[in-house]
Amino acid sequence: MLIGIDIVDIDRIRIVVKRTPRFLSRVFTQQELEYCYTKSDPYPSLAVRFAAKEAVRKLHPIFAGGIGFQEVEVVTDKQGRPEVVLHGEALARHFRENLGDIAISLAHSQNQAIASAVARKG
Repeated sequence: MLIGIDIVDIDRIRIVVKRTPRFLSRVFTQQELEYCYTKSDPYPSLAVRFAAKEAVRKLHPIFAGGIGFQEVEVVTDKQGRPEVVLHGEALARHFRENLGDIAISLAHSQNQAIASAVARKG
């Protein structure tokens, strides 16, 4: 069993976005941004997705280096559950290592966002 977890201060994301707006397009896919900006306050959703991307990177060493943030996408299924969609090199490495599906769990409070990622090897 492989497990990755990350926690992010929501205000940290708010500050980074306001200081460096390009951060959004470097880290998030268009679909992620569209989802987050349907919320009256997009920052908790942005922060929890950032935490999810980091949790996936911590899941296994194959994701630690050389994987772009946009290669790990967090989408919401029709039932409202978050899912990870891998793209590019992240997807290729996932198949090479024969990792199972990646399950994620997301949560946030007023100040912090947390995400966990779990997968099985082979």
